[in-house]
Amino acid sequence: MHRLELPAGSTIRFSAAARANVGSHRWDIELFAIGQSGPHLTYGSHIDGRDRDQRVDIPAQVGDCRLEVRSRHAVANAWDDDACFVRDDTSALLTLCYSDPASVGALLDDVVLTFAFGAPV
Repeated sequence: MHRLELPAGSTIRFSAAARANVGSHRWDIELFAIGQSGPHLTYGSHIDGRDRDQRVDIPAQVGDCRLEVRSRHAVANAWDDDACFVRDDTSALLTLCYSDPASVGALLDDVVLTFAFGAPV
């Protein structure tokens, strides 16, 4: 799981992309208000070769918050965590690449999650 602290007022433009031949994965994003144990916003979706491009605009948050991100791949009747590689990590852009480390032929960027951050308003 990847965690990131965000200041109040930050906007997030999120996109998820999968390679054409990748198996079923699931990405999840949770936003937590600082000091709270449970998320106040949760986003998630299945992504694979048939549904390869997804986008979500996450509205500005009232207070400081923590973003938690994970990606998992399907195994039998469950989900296992994907391996994560950070490709970009700047104040304006975070790009996380995920893959199934046990899959033959898996590439580091089978699933790519991109977060473009807008300045706090």
